[in-house]
Amino acid sequence: MRIRMNTADTQSQVIQFLRLPLVVLVLFIHSNFNGVSESWSALWAVNETSVGPAMPTMGMVIDFISGSLGLLANPFFFFISGVLFFRENTFSRELYVQKLTNRIFSLLIPYILWNLIYLFMLSIAEGMKPGWTAIVDKPIEDFGFTDWLLAFWDTSRIGNQGGQTAPIAVQFWFIRDLIVLSILSPVIYRVINWLSTVRKEAVLVLFMALLYATRWFDGVPGISAQGLLFFSFGAYFGVTRQKFTDVMRPLKWGGLFFAVFFFQMESPNLMYAGLIVFVVSVVTRFIEERQRRNAATMIIPPFLSDAGFFVFAYHTLPLGVILYLFKADIINPVNSLMGFVYFLLTPMLLLLLGAGIFHLLNRMFPKVMSILTGGR
Repeated sequence: MRIRMNTADTQSQVIQFLRLPLVVLVLFIHSNFNGVSESWSALWAVNETSVGPAMPTMGMVIDFISGSLGLLANPFFFFISGVLFFRENTFSRELYVQKLTNRIFSLLIPYILWNLIYLFMLSIAEGMKPGWTAIVDKPIEDFGFTDWLLAFWDTSRIGNQGGQTAPIAVQFWFIRDLIVLSILSPVIYRVINWLSTVRKEAVLVLFMALLYATRWFDGVPGISAQGLLFFSFGAYFGVTRQKFTDVMRPLKWGGLFFAVFFFQMESPNLMYAGLIVFVVSVVTRFIEERQRRNAATMIIPPFLSDAGFFVFAYHTLPLGVILYLFKADIINPVNSLMGFVYFLLTPMLLLLLGAGIFHLLNRMFPKVMSILTGGR
């Protein structure tokens, strides 16, 4: 199954344009190597002998890019998913069954297969280096039945792992939560359909209050508070028959001010809501300007855009090799500038390598790749 959109529509072009940059933000999230080696940890060391206000370290700059701006990708993807799920502006039992059937192929099957691939690769790595394990705090050969199930849902509960509540392919926590949200879509539709009868100001205040409340409650594995709220945010535009590009286009500076204000207030999800408005406004204006000049609609090269999902799915495999090189001190930054260059180059390397592998495999095994990427 291939996901199709009307690319002549400005909103569809905005979504199409944003997909790859959001994947690149995910790559930046996972390119923060703080604590991997002494050389990397040194980038976060503060010079306490300096006189006057302490300048931000290079590590702090990396944290801001990967840990603040980069994390925008998650709520943005949920928002877009909500828009697309309810793009028919209606809902019925037949449509629900059809959508779930489609998502078996576009979400569930890739989710299972990629986690199996990661388990297979991890078992090979453990076989090459006996007694060593990665990702989970337990060798795969010691997995019990419950551990195998948890590998597809929440590895934090395997052994003494703790940490992020994600499957063995950690980036697929987003796909896991999206599957759950798709199942719960009738409830989401009913709530939003009711909210559409309420004054928009009241809905906005409620949404902001719930986003603020996520500071204390982040949800449970399978349904994060962030995912539910931003998926519903996108769904609201579909259910109420509004183009989010039309609504957000005039709000560029308001969205940016909103984001900066709530960054200072340490309320990240409200900051991301403002950034979504700002980015959508900027990209919408950019695409409209290209339309006025009759420029080509393909802004991002198909070589990269077609490989977006594959890059998202595969990237932590080569990233493991990069981490090994750092941990083994085969390569490491010798100063802050080199560390920042490594930080910038890693996502670019993962993107270009992934795109090349995708097109090679897609030429050799098109049906297999279609299954692995959910028809994208």
